[in-house]
This record gives sequence, structure tokens and C-alpha cells, in this order.
Amino acid sequence: MRAAKQTWRALQIWPAAGRWKSAVGITLPAVAIIALSGYLGGWLYFNPVGDIESALVAAIILFFVPVLAEELIFRGLLLSWFATISQRLGNWLSIGLFVLWHPLQALTFGPPWAAIFLQPSFLFATFILGIVLTHIRIVSQSLWPVILIHWLLVVVWKLLLGGPFY
Repeated sequence: MRAAKQTWRALQIWPAAGRWKSAVGITLPAVAIIALSGYLGGWLYFNPVGDIESALVAAIILFFVPVLAEELIFRGLLLSWFATISQRLGNWLSIGLFVLWHPLQALTFGPPWAAIFLQPSFLFATFILGIVLTHIRIVSQSLWPVILIHWLLVVVWKLLLGGPFY
């Protein structure tokens, strides 16, 4: 119950401008690492979606699934719950489960992009993203920066950089 209350509180906090600036500052180098990993892994390449209407619908859907759902679980409930045991251990458990969630999806649900979710370069990128988002969540005490950063990265990947678009 405590984790749910902390998650709800993190949704009610809109960080000050300085926290947003800090979040962007830590995200940009991570995005460069993720982009290099994606380029070398072959799952990141320029391929914009041509249908604007479908792209807008996809952007809205992507906000809720996977982004909002994943952030509520991994940076909300799990991070808050694990922190009751140990903040440091909780951070790493949340990050580890976030990374493992992606191949679990590939192996159980078998989405069209399952092969990408099993690539070491994608899992490495997911690990880097998990570290950054967890840090931002703790420092900002809000879920909004991590939700918006995660959403922006997924939308850019899916709509501009060759992410599977089904």
C-alpha cells in the first residue's frame, strides 16, 4: 500500500524547471550511447513513417502502452516497494526487472519486434535507459520526467528511426 501511495504522490509532483533541465542534461549523453548501440545493433536507422494520421494515433497509444504502464510499474510501484528494503538494492532490482521485462515480452507475447527485444545491443540500451530513468525519478521525486523522456524516445524510435510500426 505504501508503494502505491508513493507512486500516486510521484504522479502529483511536477518538477521545477531546474529538475527538468537536470533530467535533460543526464538524458542527452545516454541517448547518444543508446543511439550508437542501436545503430551498431542494426535496429536504429532513419526510416520515417509516412502516414501522419497513423503516426499521431501511434504516439497517443505509445504514451499509455508501453510508456505509462512501464513507468508506473518499474519507476513507480517496484522502485517504491524495493526502496523499503534498500534504496540502492531497490534501484538495481527495478532496473534489472525493467531490462528482463523486454525479452520476457519477446518470449511470451511474441510481438513482431520480438527479435529486437532479444538482441544484446537492445538490452544494453534498455539497461542504460533504466539507469537514467531511475536516477531521474529519484532526484526529481516525480514520474513525469521519466514518463515524458521514455515516451519521446519510443515515439522517435517507432516513427523516425526504424522501430517496428504495427
